[in-house]
Amino acid sequence: MGENRIKIDLATWCVYSPVCIRPCTAPELWVWARTVPAPQLVVSVFDCARTSLPRTSEAGLLCERGKGLELVREVTADWGGAPTRSRVGTGAVPGKAVWFALPLPRNWPGLGYKVHPGTAAQCLLLNVTRRGFEGTRSTGADGISVVMLPGLNVWVHPEHFCWRSGPRRYLRRPLIDLQETTEHVVRYLDSLDAPHSIMLVE
Repeated sequence: MGENRIKIDLATWCVYSPVCIRPCTAPELWVWARTVPAPQLVVSVFDCARTSLPRTSEAGLLCERGKGLELVREVTADWGGAPTRSRVGTGAVPGKAVWFALPLPRNWPGLGYKVHPGTAAQCLLLNVTRRGFEGTRSTGADGISVVMLPGLNVWVHPEHFCWRSGPRRYLRRPLIDLQETTEHVVRYLDSLDAPHSIMLVE
C-alpha cells in the first residue's frame, strides 16, 4: 500500500506505475542487438517514472508477490535499469529504461556486418540529437571522427567507438554496437546538471 511498484508483463510488455498515473509520455519498447560483452538481444522498456528504479525483493519462497525480477534474472543473460530519455515522439522526455538481454547464437549474421566510420558518426549524432542534445558533425578525409563532450571524447575509429569512462579506464565498442554506445552517451549527458551539446570533429 502506497509503495511505488512496477509490474512488467513479459508476455505483453505492458508497464504500470502508480508514480505516473497520467504518463508524460507513452511507454516505449526498444529492441537492439549488441556484441559486447557477448552477442545479445537487448529488450528495453522506457517510461517517465524516473525516480522509481526496479530492484529485487526479499520475498520468501511461498510469497505470491515480489518475484518478477528474480524470474527475469533467472531466464535472461543480464538485466538492469537506468535514467535516460525517450526516443519516440517530438520531445525528449526524461525517464528511465528497464531492460533485459537474451543470448544470440554465435553464428549470428550481425557479427560480420561492416559499418563505415563516417556512417557510424552520423548515426550517433542523429541518435543523440533526437534525445534532446544539439550537435554538429565533421569527418576528416581519413574517415576518423571524435565526439567531443564536456569531460568526454568518443573516438570513432574504423572498427570501433572508444571513450574514457574513468581514470585510466577506456571503453571500446564495435561500430555495429551503435545503439549500445548511444545509450551510454545519452545517460552520461543526461546525468550532467548543465545543458551540453555534442559535436563531431576531425
